[in-house]
Amino acid sequence: MKNKIDMEYSLTAYTIGDDLIFALFLRNLIGLSRKSGITQLAAFDGTTVFNEYVSPREVISPKVSELTGLTFDFSCDQMYHHGKPVDCRFIQIVLLKFIDFISKKKKPILFGHNIAAFDIPILMNKLRQHSLLSEFLLHIYGCIDTIKLARRKFKTKDIGNHKQQTLVTKLLGIEYDAHNACADVTSLFQLLEHFEYSEKDVFPFNAALLTDSYIPLIRASHITKLTARRLAHSGLCLKHLQLAFNRDSENGLKSILLEHGFNAKTVTSFTKYFTCTEE
Repeated sequence: MKNKIDMEYSLTAYTIGDDLIFALFLRNLIGLSRKSGITQLAAFDGTTVFNEYVSPREVISPKVSELTGLTFDFSCDQMYHHGKPVDCRFIQIVLLKFIDFISKKKKPILFGHNIAAFDIPILMNKLRQHSLLSEFLLHIYGCIDTIKLARRKFKTKDIGNHKQQTLVTKLLGIEYDAHNACADVTSLFQLLEHFEYSEKDVFPFNAALLTDSYIPLIRASHITKLTARRLAHSGLCLKHLQLAFNRDSENGLKSILLEHGFNAKTVTSFTKYFTCTEE
């Protein structure tokens, strides 16, 4: 079955078997927490593999080395993968090369397994540190988290769990190195033929930042965290709604919020908030 996403940028993302594949598959292999550094960044567009190793600023922990096979000798600036030397570059260079890679696609969608909670916050943090986030956002349409697609289609009792490695074994009948970013993205690409997705599954790469813009309203109990996330996944931040209110008061809010599927209650909540802020 073919999944198709038609968008304003005339982007169509196809699954395996079609001639044109504009979807991009992202995975970054990192340490053991959200604050860990990136050691490998890989992506696959159905034809070309992007795979770069990153020079670490800190010693790679024994646990991470055990999982990934990566070690780094600071005395000679050399990285090794399972004992074999591999080329590695500073993170800023890798990020610039990645931006160049995706810029050759027409507003691609980034697919990844559990990227909303894990990969994206780390990658976004690195892009911000090197003042590259704005440039990066110019070249992508949005993201799809395949773990949500898997949870929607497969029950835990039928498949065991929704980890990518489990899905690959169960659905594709193959084993792969789950801690190697290159193997990760190519296996994820093969998995996509077993998922169904649409434009409704696409969310902005910077959804977390957009959600954070609503913290004042959440704290004041004007909206819930769930509403804030829905607004962010619609691509709206608080500044967008503030501008709409400034231009045409409640009617301005109603126009933009109803267009994105929010109800009159949400319009009222924001109207009260902005009115109180002005006073």
